[in-house]
Amino acid sequence: MPVISITMGPSTEEQKKMLIERLTADAMDITHIGAEHFTVLLNELPYENLGVGGRTVKEIRAGK
Repeated sequence: MPVISITMGPSTEEQKKMLIERLTADAMDITHIGAEHFTVLLNELPYENLGVGGRTVKEIRAGK
């Protein structure tokens, strides 16, 4: 059973639904494995728990 795991910042329910649908569809096209075999895990982290270039994403988004 293939598992697709994404760690990201907060997102809407609609964005999560689209990610699950598209990631599954692309993985099916590439591997020729049926959708029922894929598990998609979306791990959301608050922006203060994500860092880029020594700053949190919360700081970056605030323009600091």
